[in-house]
Amino acid sequence: MAEMTEAQYEAVAARLTDPATPLPAPANVQAGAEAEAAGRALMVKEYGSDEALDTVLREAGRPRLGEKARGASPTVRARIPEADRAAFERLMQQTGKRESELVREAVHRLLVEHHLAS
Repeated sequence: MAEMTEAQYEAVAARLTDPATPLPAPANVQAGAEAEAAGRALMVKEYGSDEALDTVLREAGRPRLGEKARGASPTVRARIPEADRAAFERLMQQTGKRESELVREAVHRLLVEHHLAS
């Protein structure tokens, strides 16, 4: 395929970003269990077997902090008063940190305070 010129790129970009350009009609649309089954079948075909796919899915995701361990990370959940939640959201905005980062930091500080971590 020949390389496109800058003018050709500009023309394609203009066409693709023009709201008046009609979108193609959706084809092969699936939802719910049908979509789930089709997606799994595609993945099994890609990985060769259900066992291979299950192995890949088990190993997917981020490793735990500081480790290369596999599997689900331990999770801590709690309910807090609305006022604490509002303050926590303000803290996220002020620090630019994600909720998970602040929770990990808070748990670590509590463990240090109780001499259970250093």
